[in-house]
Amino acid sequence: MTNPNPEGKSQPELIATVVICTRNRSSSLKRTLNSVVDSAALLDDALANRWELLVVDNGSSDDTQDVVLEFESSLPIRSTIQPVPGLSNARNAGIDAANGRFILWTDDDVLVDENWLSVYLKTFQENPDIAIFGGRAVPRYEEPATDWFVQNEKYLKGLLAVRDAPERTEITPKYTPYGLNYAFRRDVQMKHRYDPELGVAPGRRIGGEETAVIQEALRHGANGLWVWDATVYHLIPLQRQTLDYIIEYYRPTGFQYPTLNVEDIGAGPLQRLKTRLTCLKVGFASFVRRSLGRENWVASYVQYARWMGTLDLLKAKSNGNIQ
Repeated sequence: MTNPNPEGKSQPELIATVVICTRNRSSSLKRTLNSVVDSAALLDDALANRWELLVVDNGSSDDTQDVVLEFESSLPIRSTIQPVPGLSNARNAGIDAANGRFILWTDDDVLVDENWLSVYLKTFQENPDIAIFGGRAVPRYEEPATDWFVQNEKYLKGLLAVRDAPERTEITPKYTPYGLNYAFRRDVQMKHRYDPELGVAPGRRIGGEETAVIQEALRHGANGLWVWDATVYHLIPLQRQTLDYIIEYYRPTGFQYPTLNVEDIGAGPLQRLKTRLTCLKVGFASFVRRSLGRENWVASYVQYARWMGTLDLLKAKSNGNIQ
């Protein structure tokens, strides 16, 4: 299959569209694009013209479009604008604008490994019937790194978006890629779009839009393959190496994925009393565990943040704000 170019000549079908969704992070986006330039430089002639890069500008007010223009001479780059804020809205716009047979997703706060692009393109060619792919994601900390944060990396894997389990080959519903390094065959991706109620948006920290789509596709018979040689380095700035950011990240996950069964909690005075008692119980238990050192304190703090989110959900339910 071929794609006509503007002069009417035919070109080989694009193997992949790399999609980066971004909003007001032009300096970070520029670092990411520079790493893509380095990765593209290692492509052999057979692959050099078989991909494109699409930046989805999710209503940025900074110089994001200028940054895209800077790379027009070094990358097969173009942009599309989705003015409605929300990562899921941006991802859906990326689906609609992509031309490649596969859609390769990454983020604006990563550095891709120099072999990242060639590994994926070759893997797509070798596995045309696979629907979903996922790669390695490891953190890279801004210096001077916060010692206690780095030393407790294993308790913060969700926040850091770590994926590094080379013993796994098949993507399963219980172990899926994160949004910074995964791919969909486009025909499958078009059947499974992203939920606008999920995904980071202004004033909302809830994520999980990519996990939900991957799990849905797997339930409908899609197959998935891990590609551990395709690595991205997730940049962790100093402002995220903090206790405040642990709360900011994990509190919404406790709301989205409650730490207890809240289905039977309804509105009314009795339910409000139950909520308050639960607040006291959980707060005291967290304090005791941390004080006695019975658990790693960072692991306990993560759980405490998740309980805060679940308590937010309980309060919302007891006040009748949600069903």
